[in-house]
Amino acid sequence: MRLLQDRRLITLLRIALGAVFLMAAVPKLGDPEGFAKSVSYYKMLPVTVERVMALTLPPLELLVGVALILGAVDAGASLVAFLLMVVFTAAVGIALARGLDISCGCFDTEGGTKVGLSKIVENLVLTAIAFQVWRGDRSWFSWSTKPGDGPADG
Repeated sequence: MRLLQDRRLITLLRIALGAVFLMAAVPKLGDPEGFAKSVSYYKMLPVTVERVMALTLPPLELLVGVALILGAVDAGASLVAFLLMVVFTAAVGIALARGLDISCGCFDTEGGTKVGLSKIVENLVLTAIAFQVWRGDRSWFSWSTKPGDGPADG
């Protein structure tokens, strides 16, 4: 589908995805203890891994968001965003399957969106966007280009 390869659409999707990652990172950076609790509610990881994840995930989300918005290393940033969304979606799915009544911990550390089917759908949409940005045309407002997009290639 040619529309999904349009560099203007990819740029808009890239910037929107970056904004989502920034909006997710900021509250977690402001409340690392609260985010650590959110991670622990999933009951999927050993406590040590939960703590490491709670400390490293928000800065990673911030870096991915900034890189996507600026178009810097957006191929790598969009791949990381895609992989993170796959993991987040799996975690929400597992929590839902286990019957956990918890908030996802996505955009805040207190309350927030409950894990459920709507959160899985939201995550799947973001996963698809991240995949499309990763695979899409990076030659418009991006610091990196795919082979065949440069002036010497056309």
